[in-house]
Amino acid sequence: MANKKAILKTLADYFAEKNMMMTPSEYKMQEDAPIRYMAAKRPFGSWARMQSMLKANFPGQWAKATEEVVVEKPKPAPKKAKAAPKKAEK
Repeated sequence: MANKKAILKTLADYFAEKNMMMTPSEYKMQEDAPIRYMAAKRPFGSWARMQSMLKANFPGQWAKATEEVVVEKPKPAPKKAKAAPKKAEK
């Protein structure tokens, strides 16, 4: 897992620096790519899986690379406790 995290961090920084998320063919054409394509893809199984993990683990770099606005999800309101049932009077 540590290897995945290191590769993901390197790619996140690279894409944020370039201000674009690249397709595999675009990435392969880059001469200044920090990691070879196969070495970058292999731990994740696919390029799409790498991108989804990058989005989940590095939202700041993802937003910069894709020009998205990062909005934190609001936390749900705590549920109110139910009132105890009333006892029947005799």
